[in-house]
Amino acid sequence: MKRLKWAAAVAVACVVLGTTTAVVAHSPSITGFPNQINKVDLNGYVMVTSYPLGTNTGNTFQQTYKANGMVDAVGLVGPFTGQGFSSKYVAMPVGEKMLMVTWYLDNGTITDVFVMNFDSHVVSDVAPGASPPSLGTVQVKQRGSHRIP
Repeated sequence: MKRLKWAAAVAVACVVLGTTTAVVAHSPSITGFPNQINKVDLNGYVMVTSYPLGTNTGNTFQQTYKANGMVDAVGLVGPFTGQGFSSKYVAMPVGEKMLMVTWYLDNGTITDVFVMNFDSHVVSDVAPGASPPSLGTVQVKQRGSHRIP
């Protein structure tokens, strides 16, 4: 009788596990895949990125995300201190508290791509061209009204 109860318990556990796995496999992830492309509105966020490694070694930038998918950046420390520029952006979640943020011009030319991990505060920065990437830290100085998933 014990074996029959054990076999029944194992069978029930397999059915529950199989159903749970099927539901998880068919539900959209944080990215929205396979049903949609999730994006994050960063309007209102102010972030500071600082780079000890790579092309931007010694540079610190403040990124201010605005309405209509725009971002303003200004150099706070390093050779670009005081220099500013604006760009369009799109931000997509790639993991829990992780975004890929791409900056681009009106004509679609990509000017910069960041992967920001808000748990570890690490930012990877790859700009087009022959220069190597940069690696540093990201700090949120001001939060916008939309949460980073």
